[in-house]
Amino acid sequence: MLYANLGDGTQFTNDRQASAFIGLTPKQYSSGGKVTMMGIDKFGGVKDLRSMLYLGAMAYIYRLPDSPTNQKQAWLIKLVNRVGFKRACIALANKTVRTAWAMLRYETKYQSKTLSC
Repeated sequence: MLYANLGDGTQFTNDRQASAFIGLTPKQYSSGGKVTMMGIDKFGGVKDLRSMLYLGAMAYIYRLPDSPTNQKQAWLIKLVNRVGFKRACIALANKTVRTAWAMLRYETKYQSKTLSC
């Protein structure tokens, strides 16, 4: 479903546009030169894909080990402790879309970086 919506990624100039298309980037409100970032917009984007990415992120975070084995797990553990579970789920879904866009756009394979001990 991700490939069906993003295609080969060439219609987006950057990863944020791909994520905004699905509806995983925060809304921006600005007035008088002050910019405030709100939550994600639940009315636009591809709702089914956004909910599947959120549920996948939720399942992944529920299963996080206590001691991380790669950089993504270490990042997620810190993020959950800092911002909470639901915001971390949205952040992981957003990161998944951005990673997938880069893989599609530049025709590369996913490379997980392990933590050095």
